[in-house]
This record gives sequence, C-alpha cells and structure tokens, in this order.
Amino acid sequence: MPDTLSSYTEPLGDFYVAGKRVIKTELFDHNLHFKGVSFYEVMKVRNGVPLFAEDHIERLLRSAKGKCVGGVPAHRIIRENITLLIGANPVVTEGNIRVLLHCEDDLSSGPVIYSYYIPHKYPSERDYMNGVSLVTVNAERTDVHCKIINTEFREKLAVKIRENNAWEALLVNAKGNVTEGSKSNFFGISGDNVVTPPEKDVLQGITRKNVIEICRQQNIKVWQKSISTTELPGLSSCFITGTSPGVLAVKSIDGMAYLPGHPLLRELSERYNKTVSDYIRKNKFTT
Repeated sequence: MPDTLSSYTEPLGDFYVAGKRVIKTELFDHNLHFKGVSFYEVMKVRNGVPLFAEDHIERLLRSAKGKCVGGVPAHRIIRENITLLIGANPVVTEGNIRVLLHCEDDLSSGPVIYSYYIPHKYPSERDYMNGVSLVTVNAERTDVHCKIINTEFREKLAVKIRENNAWEALLVNAKGNVTEGSKSNFFGISGDNVVTPPEKDVLQGITRKNVIEICRQQNIKVWQKSISTTELPGLSSCFITGTSPGVLAVKSIDGMAYLPGHPLLRELSERYNKTVSDYIRKNKFTT
C-alpha cells in the first residue's frame, strides 16, 4: 500500500533528519507515530527536487497552527531540514519523503521536525493507461483540513483496500456524499466540465490545487459541489489526484465502469506532467 506506516519498513535510505541532526536510519524510533501528536506532509522527490515543497510546507504549518501548537518553526527551517535529508541520501534521487512536526501530548511545547524517506508505490504505465479501481467506504476524517497521523483510521481503510483488491478507498460521508480518497482527491468529468467535492469537505491537496489552476488557465469549467453516490453513474469519466499518483484515471468504482481514456482527462494529465517538469527545471539547483 502506498505511504504505509509500517514500523518494519521505514524510514528508507541511510539517514533521517531530526531538527538539524542527521541520524542513521537504524536508530529511528519506530514508536514515534504512536505517541504524542504528529502533523505531517508527504512530498514526492524527482531528480532530487521535492515537488511543490513550498505548498506542502505552508499546509503543514497551517495544520499545526490550526491546533494552536506553540513554537511552530519557520518555513525556512523546515525547508532546510528537507534539504539536509536529500543531501544526506545522495543515492536516492526519487521517492517519497515524510515531514513531521512531532509534538508531545502538550501541544504548547515546540515541535521537533523530522524528515525521512518512506516506502512508496507509484502507478504503472498500465495503471495510467487503463485506470485503477476504487472502492467506497463509509468513513469521514475528524478534521479534513489538518493532516495528523491517525494509525487506526489509516489501517481501517488499508484493510478495505486490500480486501477489494483496489488501488484506493473513496470516502463517503454521513450525507452519502463522496468527499475524497484516503490519500487522494477525487474529480469527475461530466460533459465538458470537471466536478470535484468542495474545499470545505476535503483536504486541499497540492496536486488538486495544480489541476484546478490548469483548468482555470485552459478555460475548463470546474464545479466544486457535493457529489452524491447516486450521481456517480452519471459521470462519463473520473480520476484521482495525489502526491504519489499525480493525475490517475479511474476505471471503476465499486465495479461501476468509467472511461479512462477520456480526452479531457488525458489533456489534464499531460498538462500536469508538464507542470511537474517545469517545476523541476526551475528548482533543480535551488534545493
């Protein structure tokens, strides 16, 4: 499963970073995720560049400040922590890293910044071409705008995904509306328009933000609206977005088939890939 919290397989690489200290991964405290409170972000590294790092760091800071955490570090300090990690593991040029602001139970004390490489699973070329399967789950996050590690919630969804041989779980709230994936955002295509659940109901994903901006630039209408599960059959195509998959076509939801090769979906995927390439080119020598 992508972005697993398994204590047996993370962190990857030779070193992780805590504050300003570079430490051998064999010394990592695997109980870290199960004590205190950990606000987190997952970033994808390509060619040694952490993609959209500034957006991820800003969201991390919003999560912590939203819970009134004291002594939150400056944006620059977190970026230096990430740069230190990438420099300490020069052999690893691609992969996912997790950045934590870890607090003890008393949130008033200043958090410690951790960054480390984690296991990842990216879609195959076949997945991008043919789409992936989703399964719906009646579940809601307690705070959709704050990324806090919740191992119990994550494991519940992981079990559902494995049992249904699905790529991702699509969350459905008490009103019967689709909100988001367990690690992704959801988009549908209806006619020439794109639809996606409103920001108030979802974590505002970084890839989601980029896709919406691409639509704006291309004069593609995006409707941010609640999407009932009863409306899913009316969508001609749909896709998910996220740190690991980027823009990924969906071939089925609970066995209901969709068109993974929809021209609009392909256009958005290609334009997003170009956005990533442009970002890497501009930031390759600034990390």
